[in-house]
Amino acid sequence: MEKNLLTLKDKNGNKIKYRILFNIECENINYVIYTDDKKNKSGEIISYASSYVLSDKGNMTKLKPVTDKEEFDFISKILSSLEYKK
Repeated sequence: MEKNLLTLKDKNGNKIKYRILFNIECENINYVIYTDDKKNKSGEIISYASSYVLSDKGNMTKLKPVTDKEEFDFISKILSSLEYKK
């Protein structure tokens, strides 16, 4: 992983680079918020959230999309409290 970049494969196996916006640690769960800098119809940058496990070497492993409503609400509140401008 390059500094502040996260490379993931899409469903077709293509590598896509995402820019890491920030990390959150809460109750021993790590989250990463990241973007590919695409915008929605309103012109807002689309962001994604995943939980992850830190390896012994300090790398993000076992990324899983956030699907739990409570986790999503928690992350949404944090995003709403921040004003992010590119």
